[in-house]
Order: sequence, then C-alpha cells, then structure tokens
Amino acid sequence: MISPQRRAALNVLLPWLFARQVFKPQVGTGKKDRLLDRLAFWRSATGLVMIVIATSNYQHIMFVSGSLGLKVVQSGVVALLLPPLAFVVLLLVTRPGLRGTLMPGARRLLARAGLAVAVVVLPFVTWSLLVAAGDGTVAISLPDAGVGTLFLILLSPLLFLWFWCFWGCTLYWAARTGLWSAELHPLLAPVGTTAVMLLVTGLELSEGDPKGVPFWLWLTLNLCGVASSLTLAVLEYRHLRTSGHRWREGPGQCSRTTGAPPEQTMVSSTSSPSSGSNSTFASPAGPGSTPSTL
Repeated sequence: MISPQRRAALNVLLPWLFARQVFKPQVGTGKKDRLLDRLAFWRSATGLVMIVIATSNYQHIMFVSGSLGLKVVQSGVVALLLPPLAFVVLLLVTRPGLRGTLMPGARRLLARAGLAVAVVVLPFVTWSLLVAAGDGTVAISLPDAGVGTLFLILLSPLLFLWFWCFWGCTLYWAARTGLWSAELHPLLAPVGTTAVMLLVTGLELSEGDPKGVPFWLWLTLNLCGVASSLTLAVLEYRHLRTSGHRWREGPGQCSRTTGAPPEQTMVSSTSSPSSGSNSTFASPAGPGSTPSTL
C-alpha cells in the first residue's frame, strides 16, 4: 500500500494526477455515484480504443491525437459560454428566498475557472513577452554557468514536458465539466455538458468531413458517441433527481416529504455523482473528435 507521503509526491510529479487533484470535481460517496463515475471513465477509454482500431486503416494515430487536441480546444471554447448563461437562467428559475445559495458555488466556479484560464493562457503570454522583449526574436539570457544553472538546463526538458501535459489536462477538465458549471447546481452536470457535446458534435456533423474515413464509419462512430453520452446523462440526471435535487430549490437537496431544502440537507454542488463526467470528452464521437481517456 502506498504511503500518504509517496501518494502526495506522485500527485505532484505526474501532471495528470496533479490536474485531477486540482480540477476534478468531487464524486459522491454513494455506490451509484461511484458507479456512474467509473462508467463515464471506462466508456471514454473504450470509445478511444474503438476509434483507434476502427480508423487505423485510414488514419495515423498521430492524426487521431491531433484531432483529439482540436476537439478539446473547440469544446473548451464552447464551454466558456455555459456558466454565465446557466447562472442567469438559475437566477430566474430559483425561488426568490433561495437565490443566495447560488453564490458560494459561483465563487468556487470562478476560483477554479480563473486558475484554469491562467494555466491555459500562461504559455501564450510568456511567449508574447519574450518576443516583445527581443524585438521580434526570442532572446533568453542565462546567468553564468554553475551547478544550479546546469541542473536547471538538464531539468528544463522535463519541466517543459510536465507543464504541457498539465496544460492539456487542465483544458480537458475545463471542457469535460462544462467549466465546472455543476458548482452552480448539481443538475447542470448532465444537462450542461450534454448541451456542449450536442453543439460540438452537431457542428462536426454539419461540416460532413470524415477526414479520409469512410462516411458510414465516421457517422456510426459519431452517432454511437451521442447515444452513449445521452444514456449516461439521463442516468445521472435521474439519480440526482432521486437524491432530492430540484431546479427551483437551489443547489442543495430538498426534502422529499416537504419539498423544502432543510439546512441539514444542503450540500455542495461538487458532491454530484460525476459533476460533468458525461460530457463531450467521454463520448466516442468519430475520428475527427476522438474521446479523451484521461
């Protein structure tokens, strides 16, 4: 069994574990909560394997990886629109006396989204500053050679690789959770991220470009991805409703007997079953939009 100290060290050294620690919403403690979260992951992993195998005769695996990166960026951009629109809608539908319960989740969402945006834009800002300082050319000056400098030079490729892996994982979690919209309300986890998935997949289908893959195979993979994503979203939504979550009662669970949200049942929106696990990146959506298996 790994000791807590070693586990903490691994969480820092491995960027995908560190990103998961920082950006993945909490999963509920119930058996069904954990089951839905596992189903979302294995569906994502299985979908990626299926796409790689199905398109191996038509596309190189590096092209599939590139398509995945473009899909992540596209879905991340679309997900930026979800939180502000969802917040306005929730203010309208939530009972007047319970609208204040939306604010803690909104602050948590802004904190996570702000950190994620800072990570994503950091390399572009740094590159722009370096170019501007060098009058159009990148100029990096190193101090006098020493043990510390040599160690930094040797370590820099690993740090570069670590950061870019963490950068990709950050963008992945931002898009997969609909920019953590479930912080506003648990029911936004299946509804919001499914809306993002449908929009992004719809745009891809409207383009009708199979990228060298037979059209029937490309369409089948896309439709299977949509069907499996909707199935998991419905299961998650029904589970949340059964647990007592209602749109008009704010982000807390309401009493099944009175319909009112007693204080002892108010919970954080981060304890929803998968908090956005059924999103566009958990769906095998064809060779041009490969699912993530993070």
